[in-house]
Amino acid sequence: MSCNDSEYSKKIIGEWECSSWIETETSRDKCGNNVYFKFENDMTYHSKIGSDDAKGVYRISDGLLYSTPEGKLEIAVEINTLNADTLTFTMSRSGNEEILTLVKKK
Repeated sequence: MSCNDSEYSKKIIGEWECSSWIETETSRDKCGNNVYFKFENDMTYHSKIGSDDAKGVYRISDGLLYSTPEGKLEIAVEINTLNADTLTFTMSRSGNEEILTLVKKK
């Protein structure tokens, strides 16, 4: 684990809500106030995207956030920004680049 990964592992803990979810091909914002993540200190997480609830384990390595929902395969996203109040990552759904920006709940 690099220094950045160690810092990210500390900063990611908490509850996060969607600020924007941009599909870069169309510039469409898919956020709709229906995206939520909670990352715990014990490396578990809970997420809600629309009506899809998931929980599982996560890890951070080489600037990537890996999540493994219970009973499913591991997913990796590239962390662009992770500070005290903002988490932005790039992901690919069906081969299309999407950028998700989350803000930490106060």
